[in-house]
Amino acid sequence: MIKSYATSGMLNARQAQSLLSKLIYSVEGIADCRLDEDTQDILVDILPGTPEGPIDETVERLIDKERHVRLMGSRMYRQSERIAGQEGRPEEIHKLFAENGSVKRGLAVTLTRQIDDLLIGWAQRHGAELRSYPAMIPVATLQKCRYIPTFPQNIHFVSEFPHRLQELEKVRESEDLNALARLSPYALAPAVCFHCYAELSDSRLHEPLVLTARGTCCRHEAAWRLGNHRLNEFSMREVVLFGDAAFIEDERKRFMEEAWDLFEALGLAGRMETASDPFYFSEESGKGQQQMMGNMKYELIVNAGADAGSFSIASFNDMDTSLCKPFGVLDGGANPMHSGCMAFGIDRWVYALLAYYGTDYGKWPPGVRNTLERSRTFQ
Repeated sequence: MIKSYATSGMLNARQAQSLLSKLIYSVEGIADCRLDEDTQDILVDILPGTPEGPIDETVERLIDKERHVRLMGSRMYRQSERIAGQEGRPEEIHKLFAENGSVKRGLAVTLTRQIDDLLIGWAQRHGAELRSYPAMIPVATLQKCRYIPTFPQNIHFVSEFPHRLQELEKVRESEDLNALARLSPYALAPAVCFHCYAELSDSRLHEPLVLTARGTCCRHEAAWRLGNHRLNEFSMREVVLFGDAAFIEDERKRFMEEAWDLFEALGLAGRMETASDPFYFSEESGKGQQQMMGNMKYELIVNAGADAGSFSIASFNDMDTSLCKPFGVLDGGANPMHSGCMAFGIDRWVYALLAYYGTDYGKWPPGVRNTLERSRTFQ
């Protein structure tokens, strides 16, 4: 059953879109929710047997919260004038790249390596040091930077069984494993960069530092949204900058320009624009607006055609001192360092390329293949 919730007269278009972004993670028992661009109604596809009352109440609460929020639109930094082509059919792509991202085969595996090779070589030309971090991260680390209370919709905690004989014996016979499990001190890492800050905790840096690492990131996605480019578990290459404000901004701009050059060399179409983090609570919306007004975050968005849609494949973030301060990463004068982070969703680059050019690599444009096959030199 599809139920409609009117927002016209109560919310403007941006507020309605903001409400939708929160509603996605605020109710369960639905198969879809979307915004009708013509009427500005929120349409919710409710699964059979799901009570409507809690959904009604949630939408009403979100409308009341969003109506008091002032939102500004994105500003364009770069835009491709070309029309996006699309050769890859979803049924063919999914033979190489499982719809839920759980399996990659053949060309999808090769593209993952090629793209990461390009990013590593690129980062090293900026003086980046290589790092490797685990898939899990201490909950205490995420709490230190207030990630969990700010983005609770994203977190996957890790459970464990106590190392006690009596408890482990129960596991063999129990049909309710949840009753026997407890939360561990770890979560699945939602981003790579937090490991960098944890590594540098309570340290002093007397010169700029650039780190790069590729990691597996996990974010709790609404089940009905999973598929293609939107995954619960994905591969991210991040480049993290530490230095003064001028160094961060200069390096970030260089990465943005070089990312756009790579984007165009691969024949992709889309735009680079200001953006904000997906703050879940309306009370945090001021932080997002500060990001937008201060050009603190840019996203590179690919237009992958009618079937695949448009989605972000990279972000470029100026964190000011917001993360170095809680982790005690200081400069020679004992002041919190500034930092920045460039994040590249490798799976999304792969999916976009398959959507553009199809699954027969031999038929891809020679210039695109030459770019992907460009070798890197380790330092």
